[in-house]
Amino acid sequence: MELIEDPTFLSLFSQVQVMDAVLMASLKSHPRPTELLEHIEQNIALVRSVSALRAADGPIGKLADEKMAPQADGWLSYARNVLATD
Repeated sequence: MELIEDPTFLSLFSQVQVMDAVLMASLKSHPRPTELLEHIEQNIALVRSVSALRAADGPIGKLADEKMAPQADGWLSYARNVLATD
């Protein structure tokens, strides 16, 4: 069975598509997109700061920080792309 025919893959792919549409609509409908983007950037910076502190605590914290960093970068990039399209 190919991945595209796998019911689990199709379910997850559908969920991601719906989440993308909801997030994009939420971001685009914000009355002050510049302020929203600044708020998103500040919150992601705070999360990354806390994660970096936890990384110094030991190997589990370091692994969590390594996994979190690309996710944070991805969400920030997503928000910038959506808000920059207007």
